[in-house]
Amino acid sequence: MNYSDSEEKLSKVLTAYAESLDISESRFKEAEDRYTAVSNWLCRNESTLRLRKPEIYAQGSFRLGTVVKPINNKEEYDVDVVCQLSYNSSEISQAELKKALGNELKLYAKANNMKNEPEESKRCWILQYADGAQFHMDVLPSIPDSDDGFRKMLLDNKVPETIAAMALRITDKSQPGYDKVGAIWLKSNPKGYAEWFKNRMRVRFTEDSRMLLERKVYASVEDVPLYKVKTTLQRAIQILKRHRDIRFVKNPDVKPISIIISTLAGHAYNNESNLYVALKGIIDRMPQYLFQKDGIAWIPNPVNPTENFADKWPKYPERKIAFEQWLVAVRNDMFAALKKDRDLDMAQVLGASLGTGLFEDVSKRLQPATSSVTVQTKNYPKVQLRDDKDVRPWKGI
Repeated sequence: MNYSDSEEKLSKVLTAYAESLDISESRFKEAEDRYTAVSNWLCRNESTLRLRKPEIYAQGSFRLGTVVKPINNKEEYDVDVVCQLSYNSSEISQAELKKALGNELKLYAKANNMKNEPEESKRCWILQYADGAQFHMDVLPSIPDSDDGFRKMLLDNKVPETIAAMALRITDKSQPGYDKVGAIWLKSNPKGYAEWFKNRMRVRFTEDSRMLLERKVYASVEDVPLYKVKTTLQRAIQILKRHRDIRFVKNPDVKPISIIISTLAGHAYNNESNLYVALKGIIDRMPQYLFQKDGIAWIPNPVNPTENFADKWPKYPERKIAFEQWLVAVRNDMFAALKKDRDLDMAQVLGASLGTGLFEDVSKRLQPATSSVTVQTKNYPKVQLRDDKDVRPWKGI
């Protein structure tokens, strides 16, 4: 597909912003090493859970490759992981499962001289790492789902069998019968959701994985982790999440949750290669995937149609209003940037909604990798311009 010069230019600017939002490879590796260490701890010979075949893996933005760095150094990001244990719901209660995992995590924290004991939340155990790490880990206890009726419902709703087989039951203290064996558990399917997400960008993911396959880093596209490739869908979600964070920095209680953004963006994405065009299409098509069910807003989990990601909207209608107003704001900000002629003008316009602190980094990414000098302009912060004779300064310098 052919794109206009302005669309190509704005795509380049948005890509630079998305790259600036990435956490560093070393930071990602640090988080990965931490949950691998927890996994090794649970599998050690002395572990009370070793025979239950502990499996720990990332979920959420770390798994999907849509992590964005915190707005400032005081904020932390979540590393969400699942701890899957081979129990059956007929032999253990949610409370017992959570306590068993918590006991092992407390021993892990003590053995590793962690400052704080794991903290129990409604569903997870929270491991708080040292200040320098700038993240905490939410560990969700889970068991495989063995409900044949639930699986049949998924299959009847066109959920692929391979994805339906990945479903889990998870702990939740607010559930009736939380401390009773055989009670109803909440369902989840982080692996299945990641497969759905990957399928929504299959064309671009396959294309963008080619370099890794050519270098024989991975044997096939199926082996490539989502976070190793940044498609336009992943980049678009990073941009949307940062725009949301900036817009709702003073009113976080109503900001759209990430799973809603990722799900609606996944549905609305058409494998566009141009980031601006992808974003515009996503923003325009998102409302098509907002449904009404029994008179309430409904955003179904694509791997569990009985779960509504917008389940809090009826109780807090201001969240639905905030979401709709936010979509309009994103569209307007993108259009305002598109009307500019120069890429740095576009970047400056977007800086107000994506964070002015990113502009300096973005301006460097947009400049060719040549020797440069720092120039102070009337309209911009300090930016880098090429020190070449053919460079013409902006008006107003």
